[in-house]
Amino acid sequence: MTWTDLAGAPVVVLTAVFVAATAAFVALLGLVRQLALRHRERFERTIDRSLRSAFLFIDPASLHRLMLVAAVVLSLAAWLVTGSPAASLAAALIAGTVPRLMLARLRLRQVEAFRQQFPDVLMLLSGSLRAGNGLSQALAGAAAELPAPARNELELMLREQRMGATLAESLVSLQRRLRLEETALFASALRIGTEAGGNVADALESLADATRRKLAIEGKVLALTAQGRLQAAVMGLLPSALAVLLWVFDPEAMHPLVADWRGWVVCLAVGFAQIAGYLMIRRLVAIEI
Repeated sequence: MTWTDLAGAPVVVLTAVFVAATAAFVALLGLVRQLALRHRERFERTIDRSLRSAFLFIDPASLHRLMLVAAVVLSLAAWLVTGSPAASLAAALIAGTVPRLMLARLRLRQVEAFRQQFPDVLMLLSGSLRAGNGLSQALAGAAAELPAPARNELELMLREQRMGATLAESLVSLQRRLRLEETALFASALRIGTEAGGNVADALESLADATRRKLAIEGKVLALTAQGRLQAAVMGLLPSALAVLLWVFDPEAMHPLVADWRGWVVCLAVGFAQIAGYLMIRRLVAIEI
């Protein structure tokens, strides 16, 4: 073996290592891109379904881009404040869950708004049926008189029937969108009235009176348990607010809490304890009617 061969051996090894590292990096980049595209498709599909059920016409792709921007901004802010990669990753994960939580909260508010409008829906349908109109005409008249979200639900029922769905199928769709006891009773009353006969107007009027009384009792219960819910919110937010204040006034003492793995264990334990306490208090003040 000559000196030229000995001198060229490291170059060959380094070239092979560089080529292998480049190929591995390209393969990893392709895998990350594939996972990102799959996540985007799944996100847009689930969010689009949630938006449609909430009658919100927002582009899921724009919402996905907004989520990515929020994740990047929050992760950089967490990195600059704490200097911890774990805190940056946690901030990015929290930013990723915000759109779904907001949509779920918005959907719950719409369902509750529909429950508050439901007695009026039943009374309008009952009055229209007593006047001699058919059920489709009664639904169209109620949809014209009421604001959203009741108007949206009734118009969707009418649109489904115009496209060939039966009354039973449109009622099943209504129950699937709004999983409420009131919609189940409403669907049962209409199905029994149309299939077996009977005075549907009286049944709807009785259901409206019962629903109105139930909502009144629920309102009184919510007013009486407001202090317990406020206490749960205050006790849940107090540790986080106190940690932020301590970080502002004494960052050196709080730095080990995010710079050491033992500090993260303490944070996780406190977080789980706070969530358990919050859920327990909410369960105590949640009175079924």
